[in-house]
Amino acid sequence: MNSSTMIDGVAGTGGAVGDDPSRRPLKLEDPATVPAVTELTAAHDAAAVHGRLREEWGEMAPVELEPGARAWLVTGYRTIVAMARGQLPLTTATAGWSGHERREASADSPLLRSLTRTDRPTVERMDGRVHERLRTPLDEVLGVIDEAEIARTTRARCDELIDGFAGTGVADLVREYVSPMPQLTLGAFLGFDATTAQQVFDAATRPTAGGKSAAVVHQLSFLLNGPAARRPDGEPTPAGMLARHASYESIAEVALGLLSLTAIASRGLQAWLSQALYLSLTDDAFAQRLAGGRLGIDEALDEVLWTASPVTTLAPRIAVEDFLHEDKLVQAGDALLLGVGAVGSDPAIRGEGDWDGSGSRAHLTFGVGAHACPAPHLARLIVRTAAETLHHRLAPKLALRPDELRWAPDFQFRLLETLPVVFTPEQTAPQS
Repeated sequence: MNSSTMIDGVAGTGGAVGDDPSRRPLKLEDPATVPAVTELTAAHDAAAVHGRLREEWGEMAPVELEPGARAWLVTGYRTIVAMARGQLPLTTATAGWSGHERREASADSPLLRSLTRTDRPTVERMDGRVHERLRTPLDEVLGVIDEAEIARTTRARCDELIDGFAGTGVADLVREYVSPMPQLTLGAFLGFDATTAQQVFDAATRPTAGGKSAAVVHQLSFLLNGPAARRPDGEPTPAGMLARHASYESIAEVALGLLSLTAIASRGLQAWLSQALYLSLTDDAFAQRLAGGRLGIDEALDEVLWTASPVTTLAPRIAVEDFLHEDKLVQAGDALLLGVGAVGSDPAIRGEGDWDGSGSRAHLTFGVGAHACPAPHLARLIVRTAAETLHHRLAPKLALRPDELRWAPDFQFRLLETLPVVFTPEQTAPQS
């Protein structure tokens, strides 16, 4: 066996592995049974599941996504960083997943959707120069958005959503507040009216693999060539800036860039806001921090990212060659899920307290390396404003026991399916 190389303290090798059965490393297909990833996605205490997986398998556990489809779930902070930074032979291009040989990932399966084949270049599934070319327009467009405008727009749209249920005394915060909020706010930032924003987000939530992608790309291309591309004064909207960006080689790439931005950003914002609201309804100490002014809210939002991460795993990576880690042999074609939702419970980095992440933003929720989130500061501003606005207007209380709530079947984002609350209805001022 070739000697292991050390990458930021992480052992890895592309060499052959010895033939001694007693020392032979574990391969993904070796165990007769492995934990189902749904044990994690459905768990109320994700940290406990991560702890059991570490105890049994170490920091890289074999898990089953669906029958016949396995992946490695990586829960170690330092290893995740090394993998995300490209220090091990991995790619985000999912066409190389060996699971395609046994079954074709279905775009209709919530747990396999991100492993589907695609014949179109998307920023989250490209590496190297192609990824850099597709990422540049998103970075530049997000970089020119005014933060004061974001705060005003987010607050106005959140107030409009709250107006829709504030007088009733009951609401499902996921359906009536968390889910539509990113559509309205991001749509406004990009320069879309409400109808166009609805069309864009509907397109972003539909499968884009195979033949279905052509219709979605055509629809978005039509929208990007219409009024949404320019403001009333003739200046380009952010969407129009994307459509004209020199890095894109076709309008189809523009459309796919817009899909990447809206789909990933909206799910991330929904998950972060729903986790923050969930904790505010079930943890009195957290609720007090959330009500403690801007510094208190930022500390509370960091606590969410550490202890109730809205992101369970980053986009899947695929091994491009064999390498050894711990006592596991990762083979070319294996899928790896970088479990950033596990880093807050990683015993290698956590402290003695229940939560010791105050002031630390090294939680990896936004990723690291070339594929990191392009605008975490904007995401924080939107979620902070949305949480502030709701708690300023209402004093909601959870209408169910916490153990009656359910999370969506999604191994990338931890998003509640419902969040029913009750509150004292706002009184409508009488008409004069």
